[in-house]
Amino acid sequence: MKKKTLLIQAAGAALAIMAGGAMAEGWPAKPVTLVVPYTAGGSADAIGRRLGDVLRKETNVTVIVENKPGAGASVGTDFVARAQPDGTTLLLASTSPLTIFPHLAKTNYDPMKDLTPVASVAVAPVAIVATKALPVKDFAGLIDYAKSHPEGVRYGTPGQGTVAHIGMAAVTKQTGTQMLHVPYRGNSQALTDGLGGVVELLVVNSDVVLPHVANGALKPLAVMAPQRLAAWPDVPTMAELKLPEAQYYSNFGVFAPANLPATVSQPLLAALTRAVASADFQDLLAKSYLQPGTASGDAFAKQVQAEFANNARVIKEGNIKAD
Repeated sequence: MKKKTLLIQAAGAALAIMAGGAMAEGWPAKPVTLVVPYTAGGSADAIGRRLGDVLRKETNVTVIVENKPGAGASVGTDFVARAQPDGTTLLLASTSPLTIFPHLAKTNYDPMKDLTPVASVAVAPVAIVATKALPVKDFAGLIDYAKSHPEGVRYGTPGQGTVAHIGMAAVTKQTGTQMLHVPYRGNSQALTDGLGGVVELLVVNSDVVLPHVANGALKPLAVMAPQRLAAWPDVPTMAELKLPEAQYYSNFGVFAPANLPATVSQPLLAALTRAVASADFQDLLAKSYLQPGTASGDAFAKQVQAEFANNARVIKEGNIKAD
């Protein structure tokens, strides 16, 4: 009887260990909420919804995409930072809420301590484009013109403190030029004035200006992106122009709360890797003129840390303030 009891106990212990292992490796154990800290309809929303669809197929678990906009994306970011680190509440956002906004306004979260960068999934390139009001043919011509016409070049961006604004602040600092920043409320408003010749230069998302470059209304001078655009194979990146610290673009990634255990982070990263490599997600990148993500895991975390430090310097040197 004693031997039988010991066998039952041993079997029960083995099952408990197996069950525990299955639970640990069984991410996700319940529906996943993917928070997009922006309004519906933009690039981040499109990326988040396509990623959610693909993750549903990869994990066979419900993935709910929830928009939580507000305060420079800090509302949704703070919501995820306060969630349990079980991998079921995730953030899909550009790196800006972690690397730009905290330098411009107080946040309830510590961007370097309260979130875990999991993977970059897509890049939205930023284009530096000349309007017909600017008589230059290339980026070198822009710098020459700006040096001979101090404050004679006005550049329109989607807004104060945006990636485009910070990137151009880095450009002017590194090239020793003075250009006047004209912030708009979004890419569309900037584009309207650019096409009307109100500003000499536009610094906006590349997809916004592609058709206007194609018809000759605008001329691309450079792209802020990891690689050249397929649509503009002759237009150099900032790195190729020897301005690597001005390499600014919207780097969209997935972030989780801090202290994410390996039993969650590993299957989560594996699922994300499969998702972004899927035909459905690659189709979104191609049709939206997006580029692949830059890194994952520790490499992505180091990119975010470096971006945070670089932005702190550029914002301080440029005396950049929030609206």
